[in-house]
Amino acid sequence: MDVYPYKMVPLLKEKIWGGRNLERLYRKPLPAGVPIGEAWELADLPEGSSTVANGPQAGRPLGALIAAAGEALMGPTPPGPDGRFPLLLKLLDAADNLSVQVHPDERAVGEIPGAALKTECWYVLASQGGTIYKGVKPGVTARDLRAALATDDVADLLVRCEVREGDFHYLPAGTVHALGAGVVVAEVQTPSDTTYRVSDWGRGREVHVERAMQCIRFDATGEPIPGAAGECLLKTGYFHVFLRSLAGGARPIRGDGRPAAWMMLHGGGEVRTDSPEPRVNLAAGDTVLLPAALGDGEFVPDGTARWLEILLPPF
Repeated sequence: MDVYPYKMVPLLKEKIWGGRNLERLYRKPLPAGVPIGEAWELADLPEGSSTVANGPQAGRPLGALIAAAGEALMGPTPPGPDGRFPLLLKLLDAADNLSVQVHPDERAVGEIPGAALKTECWYVLASQGGTIYKGVKPGVTARDLRAALATDDVADLLVRCEVREGDFHYLPAGTVHALGAGVVVAEVQTPSDTTYRVSDWGRGREVHVERAMQCIRFDATGEPIPGAAGECLLKTGYFHVFLRSLAGGARPIRGDGRPAAWMMLHGGGEVRTDSPEPRVNLAAGDTVLLPAALGDGEFVPDGTARWLEILLPPF
């Protein structure tokens, strides 16, 4: 099967804390009157899949695309759980606070039936005086956290960070966290939707205190970002994240035999390749998947463009 740059149609998720910023910032066609908190830009999960937007494979879900293209798409990159795509990319719009939550690490996954590891990072796209909560304060213990749950004072025990556009935060599995109201982020994560709520700001939704306590790493405060240097924002064993920018000219695309994904943050341009889709136009808010067998090409911006490039193993 011939491969080409696949633009993706996101899967939109209604959330109690969601808003309309994805429509305002990126012209996402949101359903009227519905608070949309998440756009799953590149997803292949039982809970839903993104689909191809362009070219001969338009309308095909990501999982079916993997089955059809095989190594031409994936190269030597190992699949994720159940043979699915080993990456989940989202845009998140928090009109209200997300729940205080945690995701399981490898140790917790081994203890909790049906759980899947979830490690993630956030690149801040917009912030209206917003904050995030990231890890417990030094010295906080499980006993302290349980006592705070009884009085709904959990936020007082968490590290609170004011954020602005361009900030980047790494949230390894086991880090208790929350995205604050007024913040929009691009999220790069392992392919899992396993989330345990510690507290929900009094909104009455189910919380998962015992499961959360199995997952929370009380030593995950102030953890440095591994591998960050220059354009490189993050290197983990699951994905590498780079911040790319270009003002005029062209940037070569070097096919290196593994897939890559781009999340356009600002501006746009055209991906040019020798493929069945030789010209693929991108705008801010678009996500494109570059298959392993794509070969060389170039990206020509319309003015100034900025995007996240996410690479998959082997590194």
